[in-house]
Amino acid sequence: MFKWTCALKNKGKTCIRKFNHIGRLCEGCSHFLDEKIHYQPRIVIDNAAFERFQQEIEEFDEWVAEHRERDLDIWCRVRLIKPRFRKIIYGAKAQLRLEGYLLVSKEGFIGLTPFDDYFYAYLTPQQQDRLRISANDTFDARGRMKLDRGRVLFSALWAIQIQERSGGITWNNSRALVAKNSAVELSDQPESCLHCPYGALADVVIQEKQQNKLVRTLYCLEGYPTPEVCGFQAMEMLDRCHKKQQKME
Repeated sequence: MFKWTCALKNKGKTCIRKFNHIGRLCEGCSHFLDEKIHYQPRIVIDNAAFERFQQEIEEFDEWVAEHRERDLDIWCRVRLIKPRFRKIIYGAKAQLRLEGYLLVSKEGFIGLTPFDDYFYAYLTPQQQDRLRISANDTFDARGRMKLDRGRVLFSALWAIQIQERSGGITWNNSRALVAKNSAVELSDQPESCLHCPYGALADVVIQEKQQNKLVRTLYCLEGYPTPEVCGFQAMEMLDRCHKKQQKME
């Protein structure tokens, strides 16, 4: 892992790039310190369980090799859908654009294979404005499967046929653009925010003379700067406690 520090921030001074938090966008600054911390992995399961794990990894790699870069029929139940942005930085200027929508599923079929782990798909702004897909909807579609940083991803979908509507609130382009204007960029990528319906990853392109840099950053569409002050997560926790209490009664 990497530990990021800023020599100016440590002295109580203001960032020369006007950033409020230390992160990947600080790379290249003379005041930015990037310390790499090494951790030694240790196996905590017995040999039989570890061998089963290795076998599952080998089977998954074979499955990916067979299906990667192929057009496949899929069926899925939507777990989350949220806007997807691209940030372009050139010099002191930056522009945040709506690229489309990220669809998250943890229940479905890829080809003929039942898939009960996370997989992802991109929708264009035009597709989502027309289809209005929301959480817990189910649909059939066709798409090309890729592996993106370890994620099973369909970078494009077509022939989408909605099978079941949940009737839930969803995103459209107007709502996404309003959220973009009030979104807050987070200093890191907490796990709780990545899986939150209001945590939106943005691909960042830093345009430079020699070559462009590509990184990712995370925005809170509700405008909270840290998970500790997030009202949405607090409400979800209260809702889970309430449901647990009802079951006990």
